[in-house]
Amino acid sequence: MSGAPLVVCVDDDPAVARALARAMRGEHLLPMATTEPAEALEWVLAHDVAVLVSDYNMPEMNGVQLAARVRELRPSTVRILVTGSLDLDTAMASINQGEVFRFVPKPFDVAHVARVIRDGVEQHRALAQVAAEREKVERRQRERATLEARWQSLTTPARAHDGAYLIPHIASDRFDGLGLDDVLALRR
Repeated sequence: MSGAPLVVCVDDDPAVARALARAMRGEHLLPMATTEPAEALEWVLAHDVAVLVSDYNMPEMNGVQLAARVRELRPSTVRILVTGSLDLDTAMASINQGEVFRFVPKPFDVAHVARVIRDGVEQHRALAQVAAEREKVERRQRERATLEARWQSLTTPARAHDGAYLIPHIASDRFDGLGLDDVLALRR
């Protein structure tokens, strides 16, 4: 796969699936079109799909079901629903089950679809950035817990009632194996 964000377009009508993919012409995106929701799910599992654009009315699996499944498999994939008949029940199910980012009415304007997909790619980037930051924080918490288990009060020194630091007597053999690289790793 190239470095371009991957956008998967799903519609049971091959002409519409291709039209959705063509809407990304001129964009720095990698469109993939299919008429099969199962194939789209395989792509989502195999690749970091930025955006899923799906029709609502499909015989095998409707767009809400597909969006909900994609949300479970890869939460950072932004889901967009294309539909010719949007009623309140469909909208609520899309939001509550599939956490759909945007709706696109059929028939659609190609420029509008391209704009919505660009917005979806930006949302994907923001979600990926948040996930990376969360992983960084969790990694630091795990490292801190490991250090605290080995050397109590190392990352959060104990203090006396007057604010003075309490430094416990620690046998020097407890520091064996702790090198400069280990200390510097704590700062990352």
